Amino acid sequence: MYFLEINKKHIDFLGAIRDWENVKVAFDSESVWVKDFHSEQLNAIEIQQIPFHVIYELKENLLFKRGSLLPVKKLPSGLLWSPIMRAVPVTLPKFNHNYFGIDQKLELRLKPSEIENEAYALLTNYDDLKDYIETAPDFRLKPLQWVIVKKNILIIGKPMLPIKGKTFWLKNDFLLPSGYDFEHSILAKTIQENLNPFGEDLIVWNTDNSCFKITKESLKPLSISSFRLTFS
Repeated sequence: MYFLEINKKHIDFLGAIRDWENVKVAFDSESVWVKDFHSEQLNAIEIQQIPFHVIYELKENLLFKRGSLLPVKKLPSGLLWSPIMRAVPVTLPKFNHNYFGIDQKLELRLKPSEIENEAYALLTNYDDLKDYIETAPDFRLKPLQWVIVKKNILIIGKPMLPIKGKTFWLKNDFLLPSGYDFEHSILAKTIQENLNPFGEDLIVWNTDNSCFKITKESLKPLSISSFRLTFS
């Protein structure tokens, strides 16, 4: 049997699995304990996205960290178990996710995602865009916007143009590299509120976890004339 442990002050993160009717929850003085997972749930993205959680396997009343051969501690006695939907409230308290205590810091990192999201932006270079745009029909360009980013060009909107480049998908006001998501996706809204509180920017993330902002006002409709005027 497997158990998940998380500190009580992080209980709001369990909202991601609150609809798992099979799961039960109990509390001790400092921790929230969760049990009765189906085998496939332990590997689900909802579990992976919960920060600071620990998964244990119970053997002879001893808890082993998942994959470890050494016991860590005993399962607390006297735990009172109840369905997670009853134990975790529907409306959760608002926590400051930027502060986890002196010894707990959460890094913003991207990781490969198993979920495929439709591309919404393309980062390409001048030559590749010029070769296409000179002969492209107007209706193909009309839905798109663009902006110069250093020595490259970022094209935003759908459908994507059939030219080479790096693609990104849209999550809130983040442009994330195709095939990637935040390691703790559940924090996306909090990250948005801190990095872009007024929603004035698009924030473009790179796979090395760096990012840069683009003001939405700097975007302009993509057309042959706007392209030629910009580079004339």
